[in-house]
Amino acid sequence: MAWNSPIVFALWLTALVLVLNSARGFDYFAEMEKIKKSCKPGEVFGCISGTSKPECGENKCGMERRGTVACTADCYRGCWCRGKMYRRKRDNKCVPKNECLL
Repeated sequence: MAWNSPIVFALWLTALVLVLNSARGFDYFAEMEKIKKSCKPGEVFGCISGTSKPECGENKCGMERRGTVACTADCYRGCWCRGKMYRRKRDNKCVPKNECLL
C-alpha cells in the first residue's frame, strides 16, 4: 500500500480529527465548570430536554405541565430552575410558583 493512496490519507485525516476533538474535550469540561459556577440562587446545573414542548424542560411561570408527555432524549447542559421553582420571564429568575405574578 502506497503512502499516497486515498485509504492512507483517509486514515490520517480520521486520526487528526480524533486528536483535535479529544483536545477540544478539555475545553468543554472547563466551559461546563464555568457555567456550573454561574448558576444563580434557585438554579442547579444539569441536563434538561431541549424539546420545544412546554411540558418538557424546566418549569416556567404561566406554563403548566399537563400529564406525561414523551420528551426528547436530547440534553442541554446549563443552569435550570431547581425542583418546584419556576422561571419568571420578566427577570429570568427562578421563583416559587406563588411569586410568578410578582
